[in-house]
Amino acid sequence: MSDKISFLPLEVLLSILAYLPFESLLAFGETSRANFKSHTLCLRRLRVGVFEKRVHSMISLLQAGWATPDQLSSSSENDGSKSDYTISVIQPGIYAQQEFDREPHAKCKLQKRGDISPQDAQEQTVQAQNKVLARLVDRYGPSLVKLEFMAYDLDVNGAKALGTRCRHTLRYLALRFEHPHIRDGPMRPTAWYYPAPGSTAWNLLAGIGNPKDIGVTGLETLILERSGITPWQLAMLVERNPRLRVLKLRTCRGAQPEFLNWLGGVEKDQNGAVIKRQRLAPGATLEVLWLENCHDLLSPPIDEQKVKQLPARPSDEGFEWVRNLSNLQSLSFRECACISSEYVDRANKAIWKIAEVILPYAFVTQNSAIEVDPLLS
Repeated sequence: MSDKISFLPLEVLLSILAYLPFESLLAFGETSRANFKSHTLCLRRLRVGVFEKRVHSMISLLQAGWATPDQLSSSSENDGSKSDYTISVIQPGIYAQQEFDREPHAKCKLQKRGDISPQDAQEQTVQAQNKVLARLVDRYGPSLVKLEFMAYDLDVNGAKALGTRCRHTLRYLALRFEHPHIRDGPMRPTAWYYPAPGSTAWNLLAGIGNPKDIGVTGLETLILERSGITPWQLAMLVERNPRLRVLKLRTCRGAQPEFLNWLGGVEKDQNGAVIKRQRLAPGATLEVLWLENCHDLLSPPIDEQKVKQLPARPSDEGFEWVRNLSNLQSLSFRECACISSEYVDRANKAIWKIAEVILPYAFVTQNSAIEVDPLLS
């Protein structure tokens, strides 16, 4: 069978391999050197989730839309009919290993000696998760066009693998580090509601500093959830990806006025007044911009009380950067507590005129419809 397959044109071979489940594809790649190369070229879309427990993985897969309840309950292999493979890796953490230790009171002794602190356990978990990512990217990175990664954070090893092996070919990158359903293990339950700590790992992903010849440059879609990337690092990452059309940030440290003003080509003086607008803003080609659960978009925030004091004429003070995003078709401020829904709604209707604007929260006006349960009437 291997000899017959080797005579097929590469296009035909890749079309056949695209229908194989992931485990079968891996097995095919182990049969010969030529087949190994073919199976790496076939894998173009990859979703990777690395968690400490299976239940954590299942809930995250459902929340991200990677799987349905029927798919999770089924024992069938992953369907590779569209070359969109989902891999769920269970990597037991330090705490999980302690729980299964057979020595009596072993867990108590470890905690009493203070050998493993929650911070150390968290760092080791992140390192283990990124080690899995790095190994996969080292093998399949050059052929990947779409990659989604779910874990606790990005470290230097993971970022370096992405920045070197996926540099020019990757078009879609989603890094999802927000998992509030995980309430056991090294992560504090409240940590999920805030951006991850800042890290120099993002420099490697954006191609900042040394070493040279590193950093992704071909992205068209970038999704960051609970990332610790700073405004400057985020600006450099966007600047080095001129094809970027979709930018979705959730619970992101970089979503601050410094980045947003740069994105819209706006410069302000010390008093906050606009002094310069670039003719072509760095974000002028963006079509989708989502800023969700980001609470530092404005300084100071515009609350409901301030909205009531505004003049009748609509204003977009603090959001002047939106005006220069001329191709924007979808803008989201969902769950952003720092701004008023009414303020955004008025600004869009009078100034921005963007087709889709998702408000921070629903608000009721005089013309709002009141929903009534017919069973209670």
